[in-house]
Amino acid sequence: MKSKNILIVDDNDLNRKLFENLVGQIWSYQSATDGLEAIQKVKEDKFDLILMDIQMPKLDGISALKQIKASDLATCPIIAVTAFADESDRMAFLDQGFDEFITKPIRPREFLEKIQHFLDINQEKNSKSSEKLNVKNVILDLDVFGQLGKYNNPQMIKKVYLDFIEESMGILERIPKELETNNFNEVAESLHILKGNSGTLGANKVFMEAQKAELLAKEGDKSTLLSQHEKIHKEIESFLNYLNEATIFES
Repeated sequence: MKSKNILIVDDNDLNRKLFENLVGQIWSYQSATDGLEAIQKVKEDKFDLILMDIQMPKLDGISALKQIKASDLATCPIIAVTAFADESDRMAFLDQGFDEFITKPIRPREFLEKIQHFLDINQEKNSKSSEKLNVKNVILDLDVFGQLGKYNNPQMIKKVYLDFIEESMGILERIPKELETNNFNEVAESLHILKGNSGTLGANKVFMEAQKAELLAKEGDKSTLLSQHEKIHKEIESFLNYLNEATIFES
């Protein structure tokens, strides 16, 4: 089974079939014929790299890139592929947010080598991120508590945790009101704050539930998000109970 999945986006049948033949020799792929279809594919599946044509009907490649990045739909490399530019335009495409730029007509060997190069970079980046985000499934990460304890006494740390709980409950109280008007952007921003604060303080179970909820908000999944909202609420209550019962805050 081919381990990498590449999205090929090009409205030109000949170009798209050429890319499919080259890419398909080594990796799995899916194809889209315009920017709107590409965005839908990215919402439905995970890709390791995207090859994005620039001039397309319905939605061009630059607009598709901006929507993918703005909605945080994909973190993989996105490479611009176009016949209407040359190497002197490379920086302009990189400034738009593309990871690389390839001109048509392509040179097959260089084309595949460039794809492999960015797949390797992306794999290394994901490996480091996985190690960094290896969150323990605990109410309070005592390693984080220990780091905070180097600079503050236990009672001061407990006060920080209680302030965090108060702020988090305020965020949770706002979310159902925001969902009544389908304001998913505001909900996602609120959950992003909650996720960041809980992660910083080592409130790991709150962090994990907030992380799931943030993704649901970005996807606009209202019904599941309301259920997830309750899970966060319960984890915050569990965190408060832990604070009240734990002996680590005794000076």
